[in-house]
Amino acid sequence: MLDKPPMPTNRLFVDGLTTALAAYLIANYTIDRWKPSTAAQKLDERRLKRVTDYVDAHYAEPIPLERLAAEAYLSPFHFSRLFREATGLTPHRYVTERRVRAAQEALALDRATLLEVAVDHGFGSHDNFTRVFRRSTGLTPGQYRTMFRRLDGPGVVALAEHRKIGR
Repeated sequence: MLDKPPMPTNRLFVDGLTTALAAYLIANYTIDRWKPSTAAQKLDERRLKRVTDYVDAHYAEPIPLERLAAEAYLSPFHFSRLFREATGLTPHRYVTERRVRAAQEALALDRATLLEVAVDHGFGSHDNFTRVFRRSTGLTPGQYRTMFRRLDGPGVVALAEHRKIGR
């Protein structure tokens, strides 16, 4: 057979053997013999801390989901699902809330303009900063700064009261 020129039937013979091998493998090694783990997957504390520490250190920069997933050594899909189960927030929402908390501190302690605070804390523009800040706190950044300065420090308590009454 090796000393003869290739024939069209040779290809047919190889295809037949391939099909027979595939049928054998399917019959003997199919997925129904494999059982998935019954233990629920969770984002363990070490990985969660690694991600939250990364966010704390880099919240002022753009943070893609892929980067956070890489910190947890997971695919973006699995990371998103497990992170939400662990924290109650999506990764995007967690980063946004972290930025808002840092901006609140800056507004209370800093003399920077609202635009400087927005840019320094990872918000793309003043408009985006105002919209996200208001959605999170119930106040605009300017209102928050005014309230905090007027109360000379205990504005956090007043903010909590405002959120209870306003929502």
